[in-house]
Amino acid sequence: MIRAISMRVMIVLCSGFALLHVTLGLLSLDMVSSEWQTLTAMVIYLAATALVLIPGPGRLALWKAYAAVATVVAMTVLVDSVLPTDKWPGYASWHMAATYTLLVVVSLRGPVALSWAGAGLSAVLLTSWAAGTSTGLVGGLMMNIATVGWLTIATGIGHLLRTNDDKVAQYTADAQGAADWYAAERALNVARTQWLEHVRDVTVPALTKIANPEHELSDADRQELRLIEAQLRDEIRGRVLATAEVVAAARRARERGVTVQLLDDRRQELTPKMLAAVSERVVSILNQTRSGTVTARLRPQGGSTGVTILSSDPDDHNEPTLVEIPEQKPGA
Repeated sequence: MIRAISMRVMIVLCSGFALLHVTLGLLSLDMVSSEWQTLTAMVIYLAATALVLIPGPGRLALWKAYAAVATVVAMTVLVDSVLPTDKWPGYASWHMAATYTLLVVVSLRGPVALSWAGAGLSAVLLTSWAAGTSTGLVGGLMMNIATVGWLTIATGIGHLLRTNDDKVAQYTADAQGAADWYAAERALNVARTQWLEHVRDVTVPALTKIANPEHELSDADRQELRLIEAQLRDEIRGRVLATAEVVAAARRARERGVTVQLLDDRRQELTPKMLAAVSERVVSILNQTRSGTVTARLRPQGGSTGVTILSSDPDDHNEPTLVEIPEQKPGA
């Protein structure tokens, strides 16, 4: 379907043409040898018009396009069989205009090649009929001029509009890509600014003491600097795992002499539910550990284990404790 063409406009125009064709055919019933063929052709024509005009996403369904072509063939056979053979049929040959109306819709909404196949079948049938009447072969060929002409125009316009749609889609994709890139850069700049402000808030008080030549660093100052360095390392290496609660618990554990390592090998975000569960478990283990080492690690996505927490105490003769938190299934 060509996006540049309003479906509402197409429905209004084609419906108006269809009603006009049927009206002209009804007014010319006195020229046909039998009415039921013409009336039957009108019914299937209106049904096919409604079928191809039903709004729907994307292109016209292939079976609807084939139904339209079949309708063109059926109309041509039915109406030609009752047209006068000794004079020009006039509006009694309303089906010729109905043919190019249907085929133009197929060309614009569906396969262009199929619309031309329908035009070819109609031309062969109509010319064959005309060759056996007073209209003659030349007259039969002339009767197809309107169908071929309108379909040619529709094909050309359709090609231009499809090309325009492709360009618009490309421009839209380029603009969206540029907007996404700009948004990502903005987000990165904001994240960098926030990180620098955070580092400044954490380190400036301690660095101010170091920069003061009259201040003599105490053991407490040195311990504070070690804790600050460990916190920044946690936030860089632990990334997602380094929530505010975990960082605070790690600081308290280090103050007790525990060696803490937070590692993020996942490099992907956790769901809020899983992050809350992991953070709670890590904080619980850190709060319970009085000495030794605690290593919490986010595992790469795809395995059965999402997080491992290993705690060991050299003063405890028991084996190191390994806690594994399973990977959360999608949608869980």
